[in-house]
Amino acid sequence: DLVLTCTDNQSRNRRFGLALGAGKTIEQAEAEINQVIEGKTTVLQAVALAKRHHIAMPIAEQIHAIISGQVDPQQAWQEMLSAGSEAEC
Repeated sequence: DLVLTCTDNQSRNRRFGLALGAGKTIEQAEAEINQVIEGKTTVLQAVALAKRHHIAMPIAEQIHAIISGQVDPQQAWQEMLSAGSEAEC
């Protein structure tokens, strides 16, 4: 299921992410797919759980920020890239 979600355009989660990346709003992407997008709800819950347990999940946190309307996908991508370059090895 995870491989399908990541690679196949039949996946609702993948189509949702591609639509957001293409500049569509959350509402437009949901209307276009017209089916439940499990990943949208899951990422909100996963980030809440991670915060409760003080676990960093930078990718999930950026996806959460996109879905919450705090950042657009390009902004989130730039933040992830800049955070990665500042990380200590």
